Amino acid sequence: MSRGSVVLFAFMGLTAVVAARYVTRHLQPVVAVLDQEQPVDPATGRPVGKLVVLVVFDQMRGDYLAKWAEHFGPDGFERLKKEGVWYSDVHIPYACTSTGPGHASLLSGAPPSVNGIIENDWWDRKAAKRVYCCQPTRPFDLVPPLPADAGGAARGADTGFSPERLLVETVGDKLKATDGGKGRVVSLSIKDRTAVLMGGLKPDAAYCFDVRDGLFHTGTYYRDQPHAWVAEFNAPKPAEKWFDATWDRVRPDLDYAKVTGNPDDAPGEGTGVNKQGRVFPHRYKGALTKPEPPYFGAVECSPAGNELLLEFAKKAVAAEKLGQGDARDLLCLSFSSNDIIGHAFGPDSWEVFDATLRTDKLVADLLAFLDATVGKGKYTLVLSADHGVSPVPEQKKFDTARRVRVTDVYEGLDATLAAAYEKQPGGPTRWFETTDPRDMDRIWPWVYLNHTAIAARGLQPADVAATARDWLAKQGYIETAFTSKQLEAETFPDGSFGAKAKLAFRADRCGDVIAVPRPGVQITTYAVGTNHGSPQPYDTHVPVMAFGAGVPPLGKQTERKSSLIVAPMLAKGLGIDPPAKAVEKAPY
Repeated sequence: MSRGSVVLFAFMGLTAVVAARYVTRHLQPVVAVLDQEQPVDPATGRPVGKLVVLVVFDQMRGDYLAKWAEHFGPDGFERLKKEGVWYSDVHIPYACTSTGPGHASLLSGAPPSVNGIIENDWWDRKAAKRVYCCQPTRPFDLVPPLPADAGGAARGADTGFSPERLLVETVGDKLKATDGGKGRVVSLSIKDRTAVLMGGLKPDAAYCFDVRDGLFHTGTYYRDQPHAWVAEFNAPKPAEKWFDATWDRVRPDLDYAKVTGNPDDAPGEGTGVNKQGRVFPHRYKGALTKPEPPYFGAVECSPAGNELLLEFAKKAVAAEKLGQGDARDLLCLSFSSNDIIGHAFGPDSWEVFDATLRTDKLVADLLAFLDATVGKGKYTLVLSADHGVSPVPEQKKFDTARRVRVTDVYEGLDATLAAAYEKQPGGPTRWFETTDPRDMDRIWPWVYLNHTAIAARGLQPADVAATARDWLAKQGYIETAFTSKQLEAETFPDGSFGAKAKLAFRADRCGDVIAVPRPGVQITTYAVGTNHGSPQPYDTHVPVMAFGAGVPPLGKQTERKSSLIVAPMLAKGLGIDPPAKAVEKAPY
């Protein structure tokens, strides 16, 4: 071999070594990052994102997305419809359509009969008191701590909050168990019960807003100090920025009366919080001279509450680098202001229409933020609601609509039971576990009979429950009623009120009788505004939309679905099995 050939081969060998080192140092990491950023679901072959986001709009009824669609922009709800999938006929399959059961079921995939969150509040027979769905078994302080003179909780329990009453795992719990705790679970909301129940047993962060100081808090169940980014977010007191502002219509060019079918000052509407008033514009500060709890309540009862939570969520994503690490992360957001506004003004109000228009803009803002921060196609977003809402009774959307005081119902029941068993020695009897009107309102539609007092009369609680059921069923404002014995022993046709009541029933937490109101009936202590909680269609209809990595662009799907599909959809986005007690499968 000539000297030239030797030199040539040596040069080629050196070039190969250099090239190999370049590939090892530069190209292989790039390929690895690309593979890491775009994992694939082996079942479908579709890419799976690094971040899954659940967005819940509390009380956003399912029909809003269709009836107001022409007024939405192209980058919010309409983008989700166009580029993802929209299940337009989703209904909650159980009775007791309240916030606690709604969020617990969305994240566990199981109904209240299984997950244990049968209502926002229920009567604890052993403790002989009403308990809150996130009331801890022992006190947990808020973090950061409240001022010493803050007073009692505006909602929930004075002893703090925890997920201890939730009996099953959530999507976040399944993620932690599957990947050894690598994936992060962050749950944020205005309300405590929504942040707690979405986060599950061991989230990395669970925070909610408190009107007593206008800040976001976690509790010592989770950690002793707030995350640094939370302290940084709270420091400038961002909730105070609306103090001198007013909430006015976002689209003054639209005829709100024509769109909603109502005047601004419609019958039965409330006045909001802190004397916001029944008509636009709504002031935040009222007569206050500085931010105080009533002002922060007005922030919650306006689109400002949602805007505040969105900014908090952006801070969480940026600070925690959600969706930007090696593991897949879960971010749960529940926007509570839609619900608070809806209770005050009703679903056919100018305020709810305006809030929904602003919600559409908020969705567009969130999507643009995730596109820029996590990357298009690198996250999955699922959107839903925890329940719907009834029309305001005074607006007579149903012929049977009326407002009934819950105390009147109990008075009628008490008189009926006294008359039915007057010949039985030992009376009079305190027939119910509680006679406190606040308790009665919070634990309705369940009626808890006083078993000890009934047994002392030589009566059987099941017989007394049947008498109470029969009286309720005959009232003009009640559609039907069921006893706990019926719900335990009988089967009911799918989709019937009986089947829905059965899925809401858990023997160790529920009462002896459950009543279903007729359409449009509100059994409540509310003198104005409206509520939810029944198995009527307006309370059960919720939206479900999905978008992003792993979601086929199927557009509008009209077949009837159960809201329990949400947990399996989230799990699919994370590439894990659904929670153990989930009853549905992902529909795609």
